[in-house]
Amino acid sequence: MSEKTVPSEEELIAAIQSVKLNSPEAGVKTVTNQILKEEPAWQVSEKRVKKFMQANGLTQTSVTKAPVKSGLADDPSIPVSFIDPKLDFKSVSDAVVARMVDQVTGKGLFAARDIKKDEILFTEKPFVYFPPWEGFSLARSGRACGNCCKPLIYPNRLTQHCGHCNMYYCSKECRTVAWDNFHQLECVNLNPEIGKFISFCEMEKWQAPMAVSRIYANMILSHQRGELEQMMGHLDAFATVSQEERQAKETEWIFMEGPTRELWTKARTLLSNAYKSPPKKCKITKPLPDALIKQLFDEEETFLNYLGKFNINNQNGGMYLVHSHINHNCYPNVSIDYPQRQSQYVITVRAIRDIKKDEQLYETYVNPRWNKETRQTYLDKSYLFTCQCERCKTDGPLTDDLRAGLRLRD
Repeated sequence: MSEKTVPSEEELIAAIQSVKLNSPEAGVKTVTNQILKEEPAWQVSEKRVKKFMQANGLTQTSVTKAPVKSGLADDPSIPVSFIDPKLDFKSVSDAVVARMVDQVTGKGLFAARDIKKDEILFTEKPFVYFPPWEGFSLARSGRACGNCCKPLIYPNRLTQHCGHCNMYYCSKECRTVAWDNFHQLECVNLNPEIGKFISFCEMEKWQAPMAVSRIYANMILSHQRGELEQMMGHLDAFATVSQEERQAKETEWIFMEGPTRELWTKARTLLSNAYKSPPKKCKITKPLPDALIKQLFDEEETFLNYLGKFNINNQNGGMYLVHSHINHNCYPNVSIDYPQRQSQYVITVRAIRDIKKDEQLYETYVNPRWNKETRQTYLDKSYLFTCQCERCKTDGPLTDDLRAGLRLRD
């Protein structure tokens, strides 16, 4: 019988996070048993698992750090979310505060003080961003910034660029952000295998797997800087539901399940080929812990969780740490605007009417011009809930004040 090995702190934390991603409500004993099941050669005690779970806010026994999570154990279609304990809301805005609403709704964003109509509550850059395909196509052809997708009129050799490929940037900041978060691995001249994955996603016009690839790249590059734990902490707090649960809502699923699973497998295989063992040119000197590599590249459930996480959190391609707390209402009190001309990278949240302190902030996830049936069908399929707002209850119209607040064109 071979001698068991004691995993490093980094390996054990990665294994714990792997179990918690797929089983958010798992306690210390369950997590320990699952780790030993997945890593039979390891010697791991419940005491050590409990210590790291408490240190990372992953157990309810840690009073100061453990997040209260939403979700129902017997209903996987209810997204699991929690308020990120390491996110400093006050550094973003003095106008908002995060609170848990209930087990089904999850977290929400509330007014920390009285807010006046047209006040900008906060401005935010994305934690993860992959633009709609039109923008990415422009970036690949050198006609838009490779990070924020702002159009570039006359790119030339003096314009900020990758240095290894023809990806151009509108500023040094965008070039640095792209390199530090994904482009070091996404550059097709440094990593030819990612080109096959990109081509596959482009052929399918499939945005979500590209966003997942950037999440994985961010993990790998954060690990190089010793920031993986912080990055994963922020990422885990986003509402999570499996893409399988989302697509099972579709009436066509019974016919589409086979082809869809083939697409998932193809995407996972191509992504694994590119990122599981990146080429030496990418200069990745510190591989991810084995447990996390196994989770990301060998387990379909993990990939589907990240697909679902992106799809229910993204705002035109961006996942925003603070904005992700805002829930839906068909008669919202805030609007999501884009302050940068010709770019949807940065968002602002603007009050469309006066808001009292402690009132919950709501945006609309749907086109407010849609009728009730269309709105409810879209919300049920895309976000897995039935809207019960006042406008839906009364089947109210699109009012003039809502039209004006959202600055809708006729």
